[in-house]
Amino acid sequence: MDEYSLLVSQVCRRALAVFNLPPLHFLPMRRRGDQVNTKHGFIIGRTNLKTGLITIDIFTPKFRKPKAIASILRTLAHEAAHHQKPPYRSRYKGHIINRNHYPVFYRQVARNIKKLKKDKILRQYFTGCRQLTPK
Repeated sequence: MDEYSLLVSQVCRRALAVFNLPPLHFLPMRRRGDQVNTKHGFIIGRTNLKTGLITIDIFTPKFRKPKAIASILRTLAHEAAHHQKPPYRSRYKGHIINRNHYPVFYRQVARNIKKLKKDKILRQYFTGCRQLTPK
């Protein structure tokens, strides 16, 4: 692993500790090719509710440049919210709907981002005073 991957792993571990979610762990997403076909969409991050694994793509989709750590932390806040407010099924007009993203879920994402901004160590990645992306 290079410096950037190690830095992102350490920052994400710290963020999961701030969320007080010890059973979750983070891995950077692996891509087979150097570029991703962005015409059909791409996956920024995913989570496994059973194993507690959160996988986030730490590089930009087209040119595979390193992402800003603030955007990775926002994605991590979103994926952690899936474990804090899990999806549920509801009925609407005779159909069963899987509610993955709903208003209570998005409020939890906003709370997670506020927690990250309050942390002394992680605050520096949101303010932009310290940019640690490789040259």
